[in-house]
Amino acid sequence: MKLESINLTNTSNGHTFYVNGAFLEKNRGIVNDRYYNNYKNKKEQVTIINIEKIIEFNNFLKKNIEPKNFRRNLIISGLDLSKMIGKKIKIGNVTLKIHEICQPCNYLQKKLKIPNLVKLLLNKSGVRAEILTSGYVNVNDKISVVK
Repeated sequence: MKLESINLTNTSNGHTFYVNGAFLEKNRGIVNDRYYNNYKNKKEQVTIINIEKIIEFNNFLKKNIEPKNFRRNLIISGLDLSKMIGKKIKIGNVTLKIHEICQPCNYLQKKLKIPNLVKLLLNKSGVRAEILTSGYVNVNDKISVVK
């Protein structure tokens, strides 16, 4: 289980971009992301998606949609996030609480011009999480489940 990539954007409709590392700040969000200190609920501080779900989705559609286009902050491997609701994980030294499934938005459907994309991604497009401890995360950091 590891952190495959980190994906941020500065504005709601802006392009997303990869970074090698990011600072996740408790009660604020990810520094330099559009939701940093600008979220409605603490469970919206970070979004996470499995690279395996992206690969599965791309195979189903016979497409090669780049992971950052799913507009989730952290792209991970080796952990089924749908089974982690209400649980905690640790990425590097940062602890996150997984709160809920993060449903897809129309942005990707409009951008890719794929009809019913939102319906196809329902309950498969990652989770929302709260930052419980501040710290840096870096690509390739190991992920563990907090007992």
